[in-house]
Amino acid sequence: MSLKYAYYYTLFFVVCSVFTSTLSIANDSLTDILNAINKLERKSEPKCYATASRLEDFMFGTPLDDNARFTKNILQKQFIERIWQGSSLLATNEQEDVILSSHIDKVISEFFNSKEESSGHWLLTFKEGESLIIHKDDKRQYASIAYSLRAILAVQQNNLLDFNSTLLPLSELAIERLKDGLDFFTLAALKVADNKAKLDNESMISVDNIALVWQTLSGVGSQEQKTQKQKNNKHQYEKIEPTLVQQMADKKLSAYAQYNKVNNQLFLRNLQVYFARVSWPQNKAESTQIINTFSDLMSVFSGELYKGAQQLAMSKNLRVISEKSVYSFAKKAIPHRVNEYEDVLFFPNLLKDEQIYLESYDMDAFRDAGVHWQYLTQAILSPNFDVYIEPDPFAAELIVENIAQYGVLLLRVAGYQAIALGDDRLKEEHLMLATKLIKERVVKHSKYKAESTKESLILSSGSTAVIQNSTEKASFVDSTSASGVDFEHKSSDWLNRQLRSFIKKDAATGIITIPPAFGGSGVGVEDINNDGYLDILLLGGRGNKLFINNQDGKFFDKTAQYNLQWNRAEDGHPGEVRQPLIADINNDGWQDIIITYVNDTHRVYKNIDGIKFKDVTVISKLGGEGKVGGPATLFDYDNDGDLDLYITYFGNYLRGDLPTLKRRNSNGGANQLFENKGGFIFKNVTANSGLDNTGWTQAVAHTDINNDGLQDIIVGNDFGVNGYYINNKNGQFTEISYQLSTDKPSYTMGIGISDLNADLMPDFYISNIVTMNKDETYILPNEDTKQKFNAEKLAFMKVIEANDLFLSSIKDNKQIYEVSHNVERGYSSTGWSWDADFFDYDLDGDDDLYVLNGMNEFNLYSSKNPYYRDSNDQIKQAYMPVSAKEENVFFENSSGKLNNVSKGSGLALLSNSRSASYFDKDNDGDLDIVINNYHESAVLFENQIASKNSKWLKVKLIGDPEKSVSLDAIGAKVIVSLPDGKKIWREVRSTDGYLSVHPKEQHFGLGTATSVDLEVYWPNGKTQVITQVSANQKVEIRL
Repeated sequence: MSLKYAYYYTLFFVVCSVFTSTLSIANDSLTDILNAINKLERKSEPKCYATASRLEDFMFGTPLDDNARFTKNILQKQFIERIWQGSSLLATNEQEDVILSSHIDKVISEFFNSKEESSGHWLLTFKEGESLIIHKDDKRQYASIAYSLRAILAVQQNNLLDFNSTLLPLSELAIERLKDGLDFFTLAALKVADNKAKLDNESMISVDNIALVWQTLSGVGSQEQKTQKQKNNKHQYEKIEPTLVQQMADKKLSAYAQYNKVNNQLFLRNLQVYFARVSWPQNKAESTQIINTFSDLMSVFSGELYKGAQQLAMSKNLRVISEKSVYSFAKKAIPHRVNEYEDVLFFPNLLKDEQIYLESYDMDAFRDAGVHWQYLTQAILSPNFDVYIEPDPFAAELIVENIAQYGVLLLRVAGYQAIALGDDRLKEEHLMLATKLIKERVVKHSKYKAESTKESLILSSGSTAVIQNSTEKASFVDSTSASGVDFEHKSSDWLNRQLRSFIKKDAATGIITIPPAFGGSGVGVEDINNDGYLDILLLGGRGNKLFINNQDGKFFDKTAQYNLQWNRAEDGHPGEVRQPLIADINNDGWQDIIITYVNDTHRVYKNIDGIKFKDVTVISKLGGEGKVGGPATLFDYDNDGDLDLYITYFGNYLRGDLPTLKRRNSNGGANQLFENKGGFIFKNVTANSGLDNTGWTQAVAHTDINNDGLQDIIVGNDFGVNGYYINNKNGQFTEISYQLSTDKPSYTMGIGISDLNADLMPDFYISNIVTMNKDETYILPNEDTKQKFNAEKLAFMKVIEANDLFLSSIKDNKQIYEVSHNVERGYSSTGWSWDADFFDYDLDGDDDLYVLNGMNEFNLYSSKNPYYRDSNDQIKQAYMPVSAKEENVFFENSSGKLNNVSKGSGLALLSNSRSASYFDKDNDGDLDIVINNYHESAVLFENQIASKNSKWLKVKLIGDPEKSVSLDAIGAKVIVSLPDGKKIWREVRSTDGYLSVHPKEQHFGLGTATSVDLEVYWPNGKTQVITQVSANQKVEIRL
């Protein structure tokens, strides 16, 4: 061999050796990263893409839109690459072959420093001096999911594809520190972006928001120049082996096996019972054929999904399949939308009857066995499958997420086909028919052209908010002390003892599941003694109190005088009270009282000439013993001139009942309808009425939904779907939430009613929450799986605002309700909301909204937050965690939306509020507020707006039982016409919101109008018109 050839051979050998050595070290680093992900997911559950995304959305309350999430993940990768590059340079200067944790720490410190405080929370200080606190539990929960490790893996993936890369491999400790640093930084960015979204009144974190925040904190923006350069340099794609996908799948399957320990028989049961919802073939050959066919169909779909995403990525000259490429193709392959519960709605643009809704727990159960990863590898490892590029780790997670979604969809549709054909067992034929139907709907969905529709508007009287533009004092002032209203709510003695028994545990019993026992009691306001001044009834487990209005701004406790004290025979203590009802039950002109209880008979009191009450509970026979009674309402369901009673129930924590994961829970106990037979005698007529809703009811309301003159019922359910019941005029009710488009999953706490769009139909504000208990786990869950209420884990539950404003509208000549987004978020958010009610605080002729917030009771069960009092009623470490999220939030109606004007209103009460009543305590024409707080003192807010010379009118309707209208005229409607043509709608109701009773006299703000016209629509169909009614007075109108 010549010297020249020997030289080139040696040079080639050295270069190859160096390259091989470098590649080997890089692959070792890749293995270390994969092992780190595997180690994390074997310990803390291999969370799916949807659950991981949901936790980010729940972390601070504002979700990221899809493109913002993709951008966030890209920014994470860029951040990792920058830290990695800086650390590589440090290591090289120190002549190290690998990056050490000290190198990572030094580079990260150029961006921010983290310090653990004595509380365990973390103080982050950034280079420009900005600082913020990251809660220790936010850090712990976020770190339990491999967000940052996926970003590190993605950068290493790019490193292996870039022959010019100078990144050194990471040591195991360096990987850990890099993950930790990115977790901190991402949490900081999400927290700041959340706050910015609230201030900008954005319901979601946008691309611009997260990019701006990220760049402000780090100086790292998106790499547009690099992207443009990639476009100019076309990649030459060649077939490759999907090595990384195989490695990720192997590690994932290992993590699923270790964490979930899925039983194959249990998984097969889920396939038939919960996915397909028809029986499996008994014949083994048929069963095997179905399994094989299903596997083949899943492999085909997985391959098509991969190929489609790959083609999109290659068309954009990418070296890896991006998350957005998968998302874009999947939206066409199986059009779908994921909601805040991780449920999936397929074919969202088609008619409701053609849409398919799948609950998250079914897809969770499908994923628990890891089969979605198996279907992916089965597809791409088949002999004729061409792989040119691999997905980055985020994209890989999204691919298998869509595979799992399709798997449950295919089985569910196959089950529908079996039922349609009258077959009681699943067949291969059903799978093939399902595949065909899904494809047909995909094609139909692709041809859908969205119609331009206008959102129903809120009509406001003014263009600017009074409070926002006022330099004067707050509109409401706390006048509790001066008023004499001295009341503190506590739970009853027996319930306190029962709750404490739930937290007893030892090594033998382990952790006890807590049945949901949400407490809190109601408040009602009415004129008890007919003196023209409104009185207050406050309920609580230490005894109820009736405060009589002294007509001079003060109230006096007259409970004993009015004979409203009652103690249980079992223990000599007051019971656990829930809902007050104040109405003229026997049509004698005096307001009577009904009070619902938990585990005691619901009590009924007859008003004797306004000077005392007579207990007639024994006559009424309403039951309640051994049950968890709750909200109730009085209404004349049969239009016979007297008031009937509807009582709802909330599961039964007395027996330890638990709701299941089912979206429409039906094990909460049947609600009861009672017909008023006269003389305080009630007959249970629930059977065949249609009102035996068995959800976990937290709120109830009556209103005329369809404007036919009859009162309908709305049942607000926790752990379920609300029921909207239309009165059929024959003693029966029909549930029509599906037809009204109000049938969304809900954790309802309150129902507020108004007419915001001035169409003379009721609109609804549903106070609602969505929760995420990140620390809780379910293996192979299904709709029958009971929810877990572990005290220690519930203490760290995430709660986000999810209140819904439904505005009435007509579409295709049918009445429907649409969710309005014309509700401003402002600096604060509605947290765990309870009562939510409308009233015209500023007398300008439109309704404003006050939302009460308060912590849940689960924090009281936790050993970290002991219950208020011991068995001797002594305070023990009294602590009630509240935060800005538990401030009550006040919205003023202006400029076509409900604007958050809590600051400056005087109503941003930091408390655990539950129920409220709006009433004119001093007859000055404006509405004041009394609030019953949970385990805290009641508060009375006085409205200062009357001094601004706005006009008002109060209307008291008096019905005639002989003409089939109750004396209280419940169900009647009053419409005020202003001189400018605007109409104001009111309806006489017995209850509102959450456990709340307002006066039945109707209050109108008239703005500057000095006279108005009135129309009264009585429940018996009669109408009265009264013209030129002067402002600033109370008028009585008799039927």
